[in-house]
Amino acid sequence: MKIGLISDTHDNFKTIEGAVRIFGEKRIEYVIHAGDITTPEAVEAFAGLKMIGVLGNNDLDKKGLTSAFEKIGGELRGEICEIEENDLVIGVYHGTDFRKRDALIQSGKYNVVVYGHTHKIENKIVGKTMVINPGTANGWFFGYKATAAIFDTVSKQCDFVDLSQG
Repeated sequence: MKIGLISDTHDNFKTIEGAVRIFGEKRIEYVIHAGDITTPEAVEAFAGLKMIGVLGNNDLDKKGLTSAFEKIGGELRGEICEIEENDLVIGVYHGTDFRKRDALIQSGKYNVVVYGHTHKIENKIVGKTMVINPGTANGWFFGYKATAAIFDTVSKQCDFVDLSQG
């Protein structure tokens, strides 16, 4: 099963549209959004894709975001969530508190931890846990490219995609 991974969209509708197109082309089952989506309108731009998300430090309109997730048939699961897929336990956290993020990674509870916040792509193994940061889908903060990722739960392969190409 292929899952789209995205974080830190920060209302960049151009890159959100690119991500939706790429995720559709790659036939992902659903999208995990690791926070900092920012507004309900940005959530609604993912219409047509199933999306599970967590709150980031810039996601202040919790009621509006929750309503927008429900409107598109998605789920906003609070600050931290767990997803079980193909015998994998996936932990999702925006990553605002580095100590909390590192504790999740080192807990041994998760096969995969997906986080955002730093805007830096990461794909590494810590102990038995695969750690993935899809980078920033916004793209312009700190000079980073706009990126997302596609994770295959069977092969455990993670491929990063450049969203700045439109």
